[in-house]
Amino acid sequence: MAESNFDLAGSIRPANITLVIGGLHGDEKATVTLVATFREVCVAREAVRSPLVMIPLANPDGFVANTRYNANGVDLNRNCDSRWDSDSTEPSGPHPWSEPESRAIRDFIIAYQPAKIVSLHWALAEIDADGPQSTGLARRMWNAMTPEQRAPYRVRVSPSRTGETPDPEGFCPGSFGQWCGYGVQYAGGMRPAMITLELPYDPVALTRPHPLPEGHLAQLHTTWAKNPTAYIEAVQPAVHRMLAAACQYPR
Repeated sequence: MAESNFDLAGSIRPANITLVIGGLHGDEKATVTLVATFREVCVAREAVRSPLVMIPLANPDGFVANTRYNANGVDLNRNCDSRWDSDSTEPSGPHPWSEPESRAIRDFIIAYQPAKIVSLHWALAEIDADGPQSTGLARRMWNAMTPEQRAPYRVRVSPSRTGETPDPEGFCPGSFGQWCGYGVQYAGGMRPAMITLELPYDPVALTRPHPLPEGHLAQLHTTWAKNPTAYIEAVQPAVHRMLAAACQYPR
């Protein structure tokens, strides 16, 4: 690890850290498994060597209760101060950063300044890049897959606050990904490359339908309940390729 610097506590902070997060929504079970298996399959065998921090389960109470929300009934992906809105369609908490889980992740990011952040979710089937600094990482992750593995996915670049990349889907109030991509700025002006990796509801689709069918998330929950192992086996090769590409991506 040739490059490093010091945080305020005086401990070594390696450069070019990749942060990978699963289970921000507690009922998105596959995201937890895939981060854990990436550690076991790729990291433990030293297939990935770059500085890497993994949070397989960011919402443990929601995971146990099998709910999207934390123990306070708050959507952690709507609790950040990026256009936070008390009237969000998902419960956003009494104020930004009200929840201990979102504060813990925020504080880690501010203290250790990961250069790349990948947060796994169900089930929009896309590589969602927040901020112009994130588009190169999105392309690297896309190119890491085979043509067959790409079939269920698309790449989407979210709009910036100045609108240089228009997108009719717009911003989500309080979004963690959009806070990382647009709200975080380190010393020297650098922003982390931020990817929300949305797993496919149908991992063997020959193409990604647009728009996604009504009830695609409910369909995925049914698929998962019937045979979680089959779902993991179908999506894991592509996800591991994308995460490895993110770790190796230079910033």
